[in-house]
Order: sequence, then C-alpha cells, then structure tokens
Amino acid sequence: MVFIEAPDQIQERLEGKVPEDHFQACEASGMEYKGNAAGNTKDYLDLTGQNKQVAWLPAGFTAKGIVALVFSCVSAFLGMAFISVYGASGIPAKIRRR
Repeated sequence: MVFIEAPDQIQERLEGKVPEDHFQACEASGMEYKGNAAGNTKDYLDLTGQNKQVAWLPAGFTAKGIVALVFSCVSAFLGMAFISVYGASGIPAKIRRR
C-alpha cells in the first residue's frame, strides 16, 4: 500500500514517470491501478466493486468474553485469598527454633 502525502512533490521528482515495480506489485496482487478506487476507467463516479472496510468488532462483551472475565476475576480473588491466608498463618514453631 502506498500513502501519498504530497502528490505535487512526487510528480516533480518522478517527472511524470511512476516506477515500473509499482505497477508490477499491483499486478502481482491482482489490484487495479488504472481508473478510480474500484478500477473503473469508464465512469469515475461508479465505485461498484471497490475494497470495503473490515467489519467493526461487536459492541460490548461477547459470551466468551464474559466467561473469560468472570474466571479471571475469580482466580485473582482466590489467589489473593490464598496469599493472605499463607501470610497470616505465621511461622511454624519448628522453624522458629532453628
């Protein structure tokens, strides 16, 4: 993909010639490089067949996302509980004598 930010400067540098490897890259990928965004050379206002944007992600959580969130929260609280119990249990008497 090529993003052209300053077409006037590029045209001045290339002197009206687009490098041949640009056209070869388009041909290799099956992309039209003549005409408008849809490759239409007869009616430039007809964009039938142009590339479409990828669909948006669903709004909110999906069922899998909710299940993953619940299990992550439960495991986090269990982990904190076990660490708290272990920390509050104290040092056994056998180990303190050493």
